[in-house]
Amino acid sequence: MSQHASTDAPTAEEAVMVSRRGVLFASSVGNFVEWFDFTLFGFTAAVLAKVFFPPGNEVASLLGAFAVYGVAFVARPVGAYVFGHIGDRRGRRTSLGLSIIIMGAATAAIGILPGWSQIGPLAPALLLLCRLAQGFSAGGEYTGALTFSLEHAPDNRRAWYLGLVGASTWLGAVGATMTVVIFQTASGPAFASGAWRWPFIIGGLIAVVGLFLRLRVGETPVFTDVQATTEKTKRPFRELVRGYWRTLLLLFAYFAVLGVLTHMFLGYMPTYLQKATGMSATTVLTLTTALNIVSIPVGLGLAVLADRYGRRPLIRIGASSAVIVVVPAYLLIGTANVFAIVLALLVFLLTVGLLSTGALAVLEMYPANVRFSGMALPYNLAYAVFAGTAPLASELLVSATGSMISPAIYASVLALLALPLLLTAIPETRHSDLRTGAIK
Repeated sequence: MSQHASTDAPTAEEAVMVSRRGVLFASSVGNFVEWFDFTLFGFTAAVLAKVFFPPGNEVASLLGAFAVYGVAFVARPVGAYVFGHIGDRRGRRTSLGLSIIIMGAATAAIGILPGWSQIGPLAPALLLLCRLAQGFSAGGEYTGALTFSLEHAPDNRRAWYLGLVGASTWLGAVGATMTVVIFQTASGPAFASGAWRWPFIIGGLIAVVGLFLRLRVGETPVFTDVQATTEKTKRPFRELVRGYWRTLLLLFAYFAVLGVLTHMFLGYMPTYLQKATGMSATTVLTLTTALNIVSIPVGLGLAVLADRYGRRPLIRIGASSAVIVVVPAYLLIGTANVFAIVLALLVFLLTVGLLSTGALAVLEMYPANVRFSGMALPYNLAYAVFAGTAPLASELLVSATGSMISPAIYASVLALLALPLLLTAIPETRHSDLRTGAIK
């Protein structure tokens, strides 16, 4: 009997693989929820504008909805400080558990809030409060999930592991758009009357599943080893700012460009496509869902290239593309030709995918004792200033100039200003030591 039990018992290598699969799943579910929630808000902005803002001025209501979308990003740096401190002092697992609880509760709450017709000005105020809670939790979610997965990954497959977690970003966007399409199709005009609430409630329920999965996985071996062998960092942010301020400025520029491109696509593109091409809301959501699905294998393919050839070449190509291709992509969309639109959006997404590879280099540049905070601070500050305001800035530029390509010019100029830094200052980190951050 003992021989049979010994034969069936998993080897140490098999146990590690099972643990790593659990880590990837737990990290990805939480990241899925974050991007499900944020994409859901962007894709239902037109409905939310009618429900939570006063009737009579459609443009003002839409600007109000995009302003609430953007203000949520103001809370992200606060979340970065809180969850970064917890993650670097108490552990990645603890931080991730707290962030997903807050994210799920805030999302479900949006689905049950009364609108302007019931409580007047209190409606947008409560919507803003929920969005601030989402932004606060997002300050630790994405960076925490990437840190958690990276520190569990084998050295030669770091990009692949982060690529899998990154795929959950697009799966979250796909899940949000498919959910909206399903409810729009099933409910018809009733979607704007109340059926829009169910996708938000579903997002909250998915967060509960994510919390359960995260409670079942252990702390990262890198963090555990560093905590056992070195003195704990009492104030990670103070050490980070003093010792790595040049790196923080560099990464702020990097995340500014990435954030604008990402949230121009997720937060503003559905509205832009309807305005520029006359497409119906359902057609736009179906198209963006299909493109998000395509982006998943593209992202995983880029992860394979990053593991094989390094991170720096992909970052350089992505940074250059951000300068060159965004304006032509918007011009193609303006033709209203479906093939031109698909081509433009594919190029747009490929640029975002190439730049996203830099998130791996960001994490590898830091030692373990400040890694969580080191990514969370520049990421969330840049997203508060640039990414969260991207839909609002885009709509304001179109309204003020009358030019449908003005958002593209804004993004291209920002990318051009950051280009010298992105081309020269981000090092190749493929062989860095995750415990010390030293580049071999």
